[in-house]
Amino acid sequence: MDSRNYKMTAVVCHGPRDYRVELVGRPVAGPRELVIRVAACGICAGDCKCWAGAPMFWGGANPYVKPPVIPGHEFFGFVEDMGEGAADHFGVAVGDMVIAEQIVPCERCRFCRSGKYWMCETHNIFGFQRQVADGGMAEFMKFPANAIVHKIPKEMPLEDAAVIEPLACAVHTVRRGDIDLDDVVVIAGAARSAC
Repeated sequence: MDSRNYKMTAVVCHGPRDYRVELVGRPVAGPRELVIRVAACGICAGDCKCWAGAPMFWGGANPYVKPPVIPGHEFFGFVEDMGEGAADHFGVAVGDMVIAEQIVPCERCRFCRSGKYWMCETHNIFGFQRQVADGGMAEFMKFPANAIVHKIPKEMPLEDAAVIEPLACAVHTVRRGDIDLDDVVVIAGAARSAC
C-alpha cells in the first residue's frame, strides 16, 4: 500500500470550539522520521483550554496554535513506518511500542544546546502547530527527526503506557522542586477544567 495516498481519521482543530472529525492524509516518514499507529491519546487540561479559546493559546498577534492541526500530546503507539536512518537514529524497529516527549526541541537555542530542552525557546509541542508536528488524535502520527523518542517495554500494560506522559510531567516537577518523601508541600492555583 502506498501510504502517500492513504487517508486516515483524525480530529482536526480549526479554531476555538471548532474541532472536527475528518479524513486527512496519512503521514509519511521522511529521513530519520517515524510514523506510529496511535494506540492511545489522552486529553490534557491544556487541550481543554485550547478548545475553549484560552488567550494563552489564541491571543496576541501571533497565536501559539497554528490551525488546522491535529491535537493531542499525551500519546503512545507502535512503530509502523521508518524513514531512512530512523532505526539507528531512534534505536527502534517496526512494531516497537514507543512514546515521544511532548516537546519537540529546536536543538538550536541556548536551552537545547545546554541539555535543558524542556525550556526550549521555540517550545514546539505536538498537537499545536502542524508545520512542526501534528498530535496523537489520529490513527497515525509522525515523529520528526528532532523528537525525543523512548521505547516502551513490551511487558508494560497498555493502560500504564497511556499515562506515561502525565506521570513523567509530575515526576519531572517533583525532581526539579527537590521534594523528598518527608517534605510538606502546598499546591496553589489549581485550575478549573474548561472541558
